[in-house]
Amino acid sequence: MKRKLLLLAPLLVSAAAPAWAQQQQRVQGIVKSAKGEALPGVTVVVKGTTIGASTDGEGRFNLAVPANATLRFSYIGFLPYEVAVGDKTDINVTLQDDSKTLDDVVVIGYQSVQRRDVTGSVSSVSAQQIKDIPVNSAAEALTGRLAGVQLTSSEGTPGNQDVRVRVRGGGSITQDNSPLYVVDGIQIENALSVIAPQDIASVDVLKDASATAIYGARGANGVVIITTKKGLEGKTVISYNGFAGFRQISKKLGVLKPDDYLNYQFERAQQAGATGTGGLASFKTLFGSSNFNSDTLQRARSAPFIDWQDEVFGRNAFQQTHNVSVSGGVKGTTYSLSLTHNDEEGIQRGSDYSRNLINFRFDTKATDKLRVGLNMRFNDQTVNGAGTSTSGSSVTSRLRNTVQYQPLSVPRASGAIIDPGTFDDDFFTTSSLVNPLITIDSEYRRDKRRTFNVGGNAALELTKGLFFRSTAGFDITSGDLGTFNGRFSPTIRQAAGGYQNLPFATITTGNQITFNNSNVLDYSLTKGKHVMGLLLGQETYQQQTKSQFIQTNFLPLDITAERALANINQGVLPAGVTSQPVLPYTSIPNDYTLASGFGRITYSYDDKYLFTGTFRADGSSKFKAGNRWGYFPGASAAWRVSKEEFFKSVEAVSDLKLRLSYGQAGNNRINDFLFSQLFQAGGAPYYLNHNQVLGSVATTLSNEKLKWEVTTSRDFGIDLALWENRVQFTGDVYYNTTSDLLINRPIPPFLGYSSQLQNIGKTSNKGVELQLTGIIFNKPDFSWTATANASFNRGRIESLGSGLDEIPGIASGWAGTALNRDYVARVGQPVGQMYGYVTDNYLTADDFEGYNATTQTWIPKKNAQGVNVFPNNLGLIGETVARPGQIKLKDLNGDGVIDDKDQTVIGNANPKLTGGLNQQFTYKNFDASVFVNFVLGNDVYNANKIEFTSNTANTVFSNVLDVMSDRYRTINADGTPITDLGTLNQVNQNADIWTPTRNYFLHSWAVEDASFLRINNLTLGYTLPKTLTTRAKVQQLRFYVTLNNLYTFTNYTGYDPEVNTRRATPLTPGVDYAAYPRSRAFLFGLNLSL
Repeated sequence: MKRKLLLLAPLLVSAAAPAWAQQQQRVQGIVKSAKGEALPGVTVVVKGTTIGASTDGEGRFNLAVPANATLRFSYIGFLPYEVAVGDKTDINVTLQDDSKTLDDVVVIGYQSVQRRDVTGSVSSVSAQQIKDIPVNSAAEALTGRLAGVQLTSSEGTPGNQDVRVRVRGGGSITQDNSPLYVVDGIQIENALSVIAPQDIASVDVLKDASATAIYGARGANGVVIITTKKGLEGKTVISYNGFAGFRQISKKLGVLKPDDYLNYQFERAQQAGATGTGGLASFKTLFGSSNFNSDTLQRARSAPFIDWQDEVFGRNAFQQTHNVSVSGGVKGTTYSLSLTHNDEEGIQRGSDYSRNLINFRFDTKATDKLRVGLNMRFNDQTVNGAGTSTSGSSVTSRLRNTVQYQPLSVPRASGAIIDPGTFDDDFFTTSSLVNPLITIDSEYRRDKRRTFNVGGNAALELTKGLFFRSTAGFDITSGDLGTFNGRFSPTIRQAAGGYQNLPFATITTGNQITFNNSNVLDYSLTKGKHVMGLLLGQETYQQQTKSQFIQTNFLPLDITAERALANINQGVLPAGVTSQPVLPYTSIPNDYTLASGFGRITYSYDDKYLFTGTFRADGSSKFKAGNRWGYFPGASAAWRVSKEEFFKSVEAVSDLKLRLSYGQAGNNRINDFLFSQLFQAGGAPYYLNHNQVLGSVATTLSNEKLKWEVTTSRDFGIDLALWENRVQFTGDVYYNTTSDLLINRPIPPFLGYSSQLQNIGKTSNKGVELQLTGIIFNKPDFSWTATANASFNRGRIESLGSGLDEIPGIASGWAGTALNRDYVARVGQPVGQMYGYVTDNYLTADDFEGYNATTQTWIPKKNAQGVNVFPNNLGLIGETVARPGQIKLKDLNGDGVIDDKDQTVIGNANPKLTGGLNQQFTYKNFDASVFVNFVLGNDVYNANKIEFTSNTANTVFSNVLDVMSDRYRTINADGTPITDLGTLNQVNQNADIWTPTRNYFLHSWAVEDASFLRINNLTLGYTLPKTLTTRAKVQQLRFYVTLNNLYTFTNYTGYDPEVNTRRATPLTPGVDYAAYPRSRAFLFGLNLSL
């Protein structure tokens, strides 16, 4: 039988061959770009089959296809193209660049729609727009590119992980104003810090409540929807994107050099007296002589200048990034795997950042009716280095050690010269400063974080037009922070710390587990000119957070950080100490759950009149039963004017649409358990039968009536496209109000508490957003596209509840208890107003009658009433008697005394206008891009300038900024005090500023206009001709050079005007204190596709 079948087989084949041949035809052709350049490696596939080929080095293809086939052409960087074969045998195709059009898909929450059909306010950025930005931070890549979205880097730390994102200003006063992040359908906290920019396909930001209401309780601050790259059907593509280079500090602060420094310190010491704090006796101990013109001081004046900023921040910090991706697919199935490695040295000695990131995406069409997808991401990052500051006050600032440490090496009275690389106990005693290099070597900080998230999605077509979609995500984030302060750390030498000059170490661990699941039914129906859609869904969001903290003091003096953290239980209690001052503790596990139901209805008539309505109900465990549920409606409508008959004659207009929207969304970004009375164990010790009992104490007064903060948004917008979409414009005007604000309201002290969190406030934000995109030139050899955006927001407090006009006692905290109020939040005014004194120049000889040689004090002039002609501010500035050169402040209430009654609003951290301009050019195989961003009209509270021009009782011999070289002087050239008015006037003809103050206080001189225009990125690239790369089986090979943070145009005198260091509360924005200086990057990179 088998033999007969074998004999029959050739007959069957020969019989079938004619039929097969009749169904096949051969097609050939050439694929080119719009510039006329042949495209090798283009995937050509018969749609619906696995039959395919790739173009050769000249863009040619040759393929046998079945009858009635449709060919699909796809290539990276170009729009896919389909053509029916019919009876054609030669098909030449021109692929268009994948530039943004009105047909782009925008993700609006559980659905995707074409941009032209959006009825709410959405800003978007695509991979094409950020491809020329070689940075490691996704947030940095997006800065200045989204209208109505302000991203502010807090400082210049390696990796740039701490970026504040605000959508339309943010409505909450005291709670978190961060937006909600959704990555591939899964809610992920702080997603911009765990995603590589190279993996981003698009970012869509939902800004008005008609769009964000579908996210309900978490949408009040805007929603950032990130879609990662996925594979394309066809040939497997292997890509490498890498860059390497170095960073340098972009700006330094000028400080006094040895000559000016010694002259100033002598002058200050002389005013303090022979034996006063920081007086001449201390001066002689430190510098070897108290004779102003002695040989010892003359040698010291000519000593080499040591700029500690060069020593600490002066290195060429190397950085490198490598990204390898593999993507592709077959019929119905695509995949994309991306591996990213970042290494970035910080410009500060001892600081660096390292990250390894894996991103995998898989999508498949399991059946004709079922599609499933899988996303997996793993992020492992480590940040080393104590940096320049913590959230504490000036005690923990490390920037001041770098800026204010003595700028020279000088002999002591004994004749010994102190090695600048050793610890100087005498100088620490009088300045509270330690050599910055020794400080860095004595302090250790290692912050290691790992994030793993996995998400799955499925879409099932139940019947025509009706789909069921389910998305689930699981996220685990763990943190491990270890710190160590060694024998020369300034922290352990503070009298208030109780460390007894012995090292200590801390370990903080945390773990956060999040589960997110949404299920939706999505139905769409098209009937004639009517298009209707209905979406119904439910969602569950669960999060559990745990943390643990351990601190051990009194470690051995010479122990290393590694040994201390490897076995933290090595502390030995000193004599008289009965226990460790800080006991280990674990947090209460925060189990937070959000249960939701939502719906959306859409309707379009003749593509002219569009309507979208949304509704969501959220139940949150953050609130007590009875207040747990919030309800958030939204609605938007649009009119496509360009489709009307009366408008069709306007040929220049491709599309014109007017939008109107209204909606509500909630903010539940608050702490857990606020409605429950919590107690802290061990906080109230007492004795029972002569034994100490560690009693518990209530931490805050609970409030069972707490409920949602609710934001109501109103928006009117216009979308305009001209000349076949060559120019696109979007404009929005909005007015948002946030009610039921959570504010700590002062309560009567007899209740045992000073305040209680209550829903009592209301704020408003109004503004305008503009975005313009244009293809300026598009010729075969030259193209030029540009995208610009600008926005302004005006926010203010509308109410703080009955009987409360302002939030009392707002302090930034940088100066500890020395400065207890430097911000105000008042009804009718914006959040972020700086509150202080008005600078009024300084006292001169004209303010005095003469000098009293007996008391060695200056005699102030009097007015007709016998009162000094200048107000008394001695207590505020830290002086006991008035003298020429002291700072003057305005006496606003006219009572002759400068005190807190003379404080007023002297600055506003809110910008008047923000925006950016991105331009991309191509000329033959060359490409270039220039991106600039700007902020206009905001103030920065330059706390550094206050600290670095002051010598308090504990910092008397600290160096000061070189602006003080033009100070008012009170000594002669020989170092003797000036005692007559004529000499004072002669010596100070060119004086421009007061002498350094002896207390910390905010005055208007330290509040600066921080407007800036930054050349953020400049990139030049060259792509090798495909005629060369094809021979090596390479699709694309591009080399480029990039300059990041090239130059900043600004009048701000600090390190950088884009700064925000006091981040614990929204009430104190715009403070520049001890921030890690920003750097400039010089990078070389390449893009390779196989």
